Amino acid sequence: MAKLLHMTAFILQNQHEQYLDKSLEWVNGCDANRLFQSPHKDVVLNQLMELNAKDIHLRATVISCELNTAGNAVLPVQTISA
Repeated sequence: MAKLLHMTAFILQNQHEQYLDKSLEWVNGCDANRLFQSPHKDVVLNQLMELNAKDIHLRATVISCELNTAGNAVLPVQTISA
């Protein structure tokens, strides 16, 4: 079986630092295997455009993440404000 080495995926993060899951709901990202992700940036950009068409106040960005051995995105470390 091939080993995943430095594979990346693209995910969406909104202005509230939530991530888009597979059911197209915004979540805190505690369960990375439920996140909407794609190895293709254009797929994620298309999803972002569809979401923006429904919610003009959405401010989301495409995030590039490495994949773990299970193929799930490794979320970036969030900074905690004091």
